[in-house]
Amino acid sequence: MQHSKIISGIDIGTSKVTTIIGQYLEAEDRYNIIAVSSIPSLGFRKGQIINLEQAAKTITQSIESAERMAGFQINSATVSIAAPHIESINSQGVVAISNPNGEIESTDITRVIEAAKAVSIPAGKEIIHIIPRKFTVDGQDGVIDPVGMNGIRLEVEAHIILASSPALKNLRKCLEDIGIHIDSIIYSGLCTAKAALTDTEKELGVALIDVGGSVTTLTIFNEGSPIYSSVIPIGANNVTNDLAIGLRFSIEDAEKIKVKLSKISESKKFEDEIDLSHFGIANDDKRKISLQTATNGIIKPRLEEIFSIIYTQIESSGFNRIIPAGVVLTGGGSQTVNVKDICNKTIPLPLRIAGPPKVGGIVDDILNPAYTSSVGLLMFNKDTKKTISTNNKKSKSPVGGIINRIKVLIEPLLP
Repeated sequence: MQHSKIISGIDIGTSKVTTIIGQYLEAEDRYNIIAVSSIPSLGFRKGQIINLEQAAKTITQSIESAERMAGFQINSATVSIAAPHIESINSQGVVAISNPNGEIESTDITRVIEAAKAVSIPAGKEIIHIIPRKFTVDGQDGVIDPVGMNGIRLEVEAHIILASSPALKNLRKCLEDIGIHIDSIIYSGLCTAKAALTDTEKELGVALIDVGGSVTTLTIFNEGSPIYSSVIPIGANNVTNDLAIGLRFSIEDAEKIKVKLSKISESKKFEDEIDLSHFGIANDDKRKISLQTATNGIIKPRLEEIFSIIYTQIESSGFNRIIPAGVVLTGGGSQTVNVKDICNKTIPLPLRIAGPPKVGGIVDDILNPAYTSSVGLLMFNKDTKKTISTNNKKSKSPVGGIINRIKVLIEPLLP
């Protein structure tokens, strides 16, 4: 019988909350998607809860839709987040080898990582990840796994990712109130990297840009591990808002136009005026829009501004000279019309647009860049739990969870 592992994740995005349930087939070393459900993220703003009741209802709807598809209930999940309160620092730790014969043991690894955590953390922040980048044994640097080696002094260089304690408490409360135990909380950029980057890119040095609805995650890798993590409060919704204002449409219609403009611009490249029926918009007054106005007059300037801000962030990180693999662009915003050309002109680095890797199962709607972080959440959950440090509270009982979920859904309907 083939061994498999069921993994469930909740991706708290800025435009949608996605619940994804997958199966890892050990013998074949591959993933099979069992269920996936995305619900517009009401109750959230830029990845943070602004209305606890609405947020709980959104997550409940997403979870229960995925559960119906999967045919079973989930009581726990790994949660990924991307919000402007996330930041990172790099730290070093040093300890003496405890074993009298000088052989390095796993306890020494634990001690040196704890030493690296002894840094000044801003008020209201807590560590969600501490990732050892490389070890040094008696001056010999670049050691990946020092266990079993001999030495006197052990050093580690670690990448630490911080998040807002109040924001995490609100998220934990929201999920626990609906009966979901949080296995761990993960920075979304690490999930995206798991699905979008190759080992070669991470080793050479690369900047991963995930353009979401309201925020963009920027994660820089070098020598195989992250060295800079940041969340920038801009995203593809800025383009939608500009289209709504410039073309005098509702936000919903502007989003339809933005999503379909890429295909329209390819098939209608020699036409300027386009009928609104191409975008699935009611057009009783026979109104048309100008392709040039939409793409070059509205979308292009906003994308140039977004990528200019991102490149400024890359330069200010101080790591812009150690990313020869360039930029990997993903997320729903990477599907915007002319995004590759505009990014190439604004960020003078090699560019690749990435989506999630090929997986089995129910994949018709998720094999596109908008779901890179969701698929990566499953992959990260299986491989790298050792980097997590979340101190989650114990969940409520499954029976209480079911009752709370029903309560969240029916309360708005009560008189």
